[in-house]
Amino acid sequence: MLKRSESRTDVEATDQVVVYPTIGHRADGGASWRIDIYGTVYEAGSESRQKRMLINLLQRAAKLQPAEVERELFESRIREFIAPTHRGKRVALRVGDRVYDLQHRTKRNGRFSGTVKLSSSEVEELRASGDLSESLLKLHVLSRDGAESNVIVQAHLLDDEGMSVVSDIDDTIKVTHVHSRRLLLESTFLREFEAVAGMSDLYRQWANQGAAFHYVSSSPWQLYTPLAEMCDASEFPCGSFHLRSFRLRDHMLRRLLLIRRKGKAKVIHTLLKTFPRRRFVFVGDSGEMDPEMYGRLARKRPGQVAAIYIRLLDQRPLQDDRRAKVFRGLIETTIQPFRCPSELPSELSAVASAPSLLVSS
Repeated sequence: MLKRSESRTDVEATDQVVVYPTIGHRADGGASWRIDIYGTVYEAGSESRQKRMLINLLQRAAKLQPAEVERELFESRIREFIAPTHRGKRVALRVGDRVYDLQHRTKRNGRFSGTVKLSSSEVEELRASGDLSESLLKLHVLSRDGAESNVIVQAHLLDDEGMSVVSDIDDTIKVTHVHSRRLLLESTFLREFEAVAGMSDLYRQWANQGAAFHYVSSSPWQLYTPLAEMCDASEFPCGSFHLRSFRLRDHMLRRLLLIRRKGKAKVIHTLLKTFPRRRFVFVGDSGEMDPEMYGRLARKRPGQVAAIYIRLLDQRPLQDDRRAKVFRGLIETTIQPFRCPSELPSELSAVASAPSLLVSS
């Protein structure tokens, strides 16, 4: 914890800093709060070689016409895939009138992380000053000259008890067409993101009842900005985002398509371990492996998982044999496939009081 003039940040005012919405949880027996911070620093400039590589890969995979890759939307979607990054930059955040230098400098891919710890008394001071409102804490990014950038991070300070909704993104709240490589590429790089009808209305009802939200996806972090813009435009409740690391130099484009399920289970398991007294609702779709993943997690930590809701996709329906296999040993009535969000309960009180999902086999 430092004065602003003592900060050791070397982020330039011209750098683009993206810090992802996160959560805070109680630590040290409730005497403090721990907030884990993640983000990326992109430097000003461009990498024409990287841009040409990505365009060529996309053209071949999606059979794009030259005019399509010249669109402004396409340019904005590939921007964070090709933007130059730099290892070793330290990021500093202002929280109230205090400044914190994050512990881990940027890696080669520009990603950085760190932890901010606040005492309970500091949290109450932030609440009184307005920096903490309705459990949302504002953290401000600083640049090298000590100036405050326009980047504001939101951290949701979650109590030990309550209801959390873990929501998949692709084909759960966003129309993605993961089942088709061509449609997936088109919806990702050439089309405005489209929200699944009715999902934001349902989620807002749940948020008004006190539910916290965690948006988990195998999409790469480079797509966070347009995903967040879609969520804002469609009025989804704010929540933490958990996406996948991806670096163009490390993977060919086909890896972006084929390794879409990696890491999601680990993220959700960490949430369950971090908040052992919270109840969780899992929402996903039948197109990929959400049912299998949710079933495994519910069997591992049955007392925490109150319900599993699976949006049915015609391309890969949740047939009886698949459902029986992935949800074996779980109470059937707490697992609900749906096609329209109106089929799901608008009140979470009954879900929160539901018994454990695990039953004897």
